[in-house]
Amino acid sequence: MKRVLILLLSAVLMTAALTGCSSGEEDALVSKTPFPEFSEVDIAGDEISSDIFADYDATIVNFWNNGCGSCIAEMPELEELYQDFKERNINLIGVGTDSGESREQLDTAREILKEKGVTYHNISPDPEGDFYKDFVADISTYPTTYIVDSEGNIVGADIVGNVKKQLDTVALKGLGRLVSAFPL
Repeated sequence: MKRVLILLLSAVLMTAALTGCSSGEEDALVSKTPFPEFSEVDIAGDEISSDIFADYDATIVNFWNNGCGSCIAEMPELEELYQDFKERNINLIGVGTDSGESREQLDTAREILKEKGVTYHNISPDPEGDFYKDFVADISTYPTTYIVDSEGNIVGADIVGNVKKQLDTVALKGLGRLVSAFPL
């Protein structure tokens, strides 16, 4: 699994680097959609903002909620990914989309994260805030995961569903683009 994860992220980062060499055609390798700016608190009550993206080469942002069984099931896999990539200056952030709705939801999210051994930051978005209203509220499938570069841009398409189950497909597509960009 580690090799597939490394291959996936390497493909995405290489594709992102190649975007600067694009001819400007519509079929550029990677879109540069900005991830929405945010200033929220994490599950522990500490402030966290979109400025964190600048501290890492890439950040994986995973949206989940308390009632999503597959979201909760993949948390140990995401924790392993987080631990593997820390040394490579790649971060992982969770967003507990319903954890800001009430004290009960926040407590449930904390309990889930503790039970699953999660140590990466988990944002608890304010349902009355712009980040929630303009972005989080539009997410209709969980889990949904984005890769964000150091400039705060979403790299490639979102990963919908369990990340581990999507890795082979995403890695193969990324490699296909890389191979076609550099024919031997």
